[in-house]
Amino acid sequence: MEVNLLPFVAEALSNNEKIYKYIDKIYNKDKLRFFKLAKENEFYNHVMSQEGNIKQEYYFKKALGIFDGASIDEDISKELLVALEKGWKYVYSYVQNHNKIQMLNFMNKFIKKNKGIENLSDDEVNSNSIILLILAACFEKEIDLEDIAYKNYIQSCVLRLEHYKFSNKINLNDATKEQKELINKLELKLKAHKKISATTPNSYRLDIDKQNGLLVNIETLTKEDKTFNPFGYIDEMEGISLISIVGKDFLKQKDIQELIFAYSQFQTKDTINYNDFFKYIYPAIQIRYLCKEYNKARQYFFENFNEELLEEINQKNIENKEIKKSNILLQDENERLKLELEKLEKENKQLKQELNEKENYKSEVVPLREFIFGLDNVEDFKEQQIDYNKLLSLNAVIIGGHPQWQNKIKEYLPNCRFIAPDMLNFDTNILNNVDIVFIYTNYLNHAMYYKVIDIIRERGLRLEYLKSNINMEIVLNQINKVL
Repeated sequence: MEVNLLPFVAEALSNNEKIYKYIDKIYNKDKLRFFKLAKENEFYNHVMSQEGNIKQEYYFKKALGIFDGASIDEDISKELLVALEKGWKYVYSYVQNHNKIQMLNFMNKFIKKNKGIENLSDDEVNSNSIILLILAACFEKEIDLEDIAYKNYIQSCVLRLEHYKFSNKINLNDATKEQKELINKLELKLKAHKKISATTPNSYRLDIDKQNGLLVNIETLTKEDKTFNPFGYIDEMEGISLISIVGKDFLKQKDIQELIFAYSQFQTKDTINYNDFFKYIYPAIQIRYLCKEYNKARQYFFENFNEELLEEINQKNIENKEIKKSNILLQDENERLKLELEKLEKENKQLKQELNEKENYKSEVVPLREFIFGLDNVEDFKEQQIDYNKLLSLNAVIIGGHPQWQNKIKEYLPNCRFIAPDMLNFDTNILNNVDIVFIYTNYLNHAMYYKVIDIIRERGLRLEYLKSNINMEIVLNQINKVL
């Protein structure tokens, strides 16, 4: 049974962070050569290269180029062997000490060394298996082809590559008539739900009477509230907003139907429970959004990665060599290349500028991150730190805070304007021509927060967060520090 093991080797190297520095060392010696070899390999854009995170895909592609280079360059092969020794010391030692390689014997010892199969991940088992075979071939050791573990491993590789020939494990086109009827029925139920949107991420919101600022009146919550509302906090834990990331790139009807189809694989019209369905579909929508956004980020990274420019630079180097052969055209050609290089540099600078402009929309994340990091830092208040004269002329808007708190702080900030948390329909012109927008986090609802953040992003306003504190001097000191 023949199978191309190269993608499995590349996968093993990409999953082992201990050898990244060795891969980089080899790769950086001849980037253009390895990059070209990798790009020409049939597995460069294979599904296997994309199953891990972006870093793993990055090293998967590097490993492809290096292994192809090692097959024709003995020096590269020696350096690669050093990397394999550093990354898989136990495998390396086993191969060195055995004339005949039996995979079952190796796996039994490897599992025993790790005190049980439960202490090993699938990636560890698979990577050690493939490296065992590669090192055995490098040292010309006999491999027991009749070994049951060897046969099972090779068979799993064949089946895995065969599986990748199909785009999806399940496909809407394969749905039976009964399943299609069930999908349509569940889709209508989802559309009829008042709080769960079939397309909008994090769509579930508590009724206003169940909230007191950022606090939730738990006694008033329904079972549904308690099930779905916690999902809204998950992206906040990572300091991101799924709504902002997705923008207007909403899920299509087919995307939703595929999610429902996945659920229907284990249901019939007689066993369906709509409450259980909603408990599945709501997080399923969020997960699919995250998967789609990850793929978009991965695609953007590799489309804009600077190695794409290496091909152009390589082409210019070839042109330079040809130009040097012609004394008659040498000066003219050199000048032309200089102009083209300047053009590339300008284009590169412009691309960087455009990239920076696209990233500006995340500017509100920086003060929010600094605010969160600062929550654990307790600092002593010093009265002389406050410049009250500067505060008198401060042109700012403060959003949030209890009415009593706002009334107290107004005495120190006569030139500032205040917006109460429940004033969702406030005149947005109040934010025009202000120097800073402060958000006081102790008394503020989600709706007001998202509305203000959207305006700040649209108008490019400066944003700062104020830690909750009833001591006016401490709050004023926070404001004074950012001026």
